[in-house]
Amino acid sequence: MSKVSRFGIYAKGTIVALVMGVPAVASFMITWRVTSNILTAIIVSIVVYIIAMGFAFKIAKRLAKE
Repeated sequence: MSKVSRFGIYAKGTIVALVMGVPAVASFMITWRVTSNILTAIIVSIVVYIIAMGFAFKIAKRLAKE
């Protein structure tokens, strides 16, 4: 069993966080800019965040194998 470096843990965690966070924030900003309705932007952002969490889970499982 190989030793996991602190940098490796931080790098993998950052990748997973970016996969979850960037799409949600981007969808919020775009929706808010287009519709000028914050409630609609929040709802769209939540839906995108839930979908991104599914992708992040798959990526995290793949990164954990490395």
